[in-house]
Amino acid sequence: MTTAYDEVLDRAKSLSPDERVRLADALLEEELGFGMWQSRADVQDAAEYVERIRGESMRAPDGGLKDPDEFLNEVEAFDE
Repeated sequence: MTTAYDEVLDRAKSLSPDERVRLADALLEEELGFGMWQSRADVQDAAEYVERIRGESMRAPDGGLKDPDEFLNEVEAFDE
């Protein structure tokens, strides 16, 4: 039984090396860019959502930009 994945893989194998690179770049850009957010029901515009949460993470509670130490301390605390 041939799956959709198998069909796509077979078609991708027929691409030229340059086309394969373009395809891989496009897939990675979508997945690593905003792809994981696009399937969430609570996210209408993935790019806007990611830009908003990135902007929020760069700001201190008073609205000012975090200095590098504040930002790094928060990242380190998140990993713990």
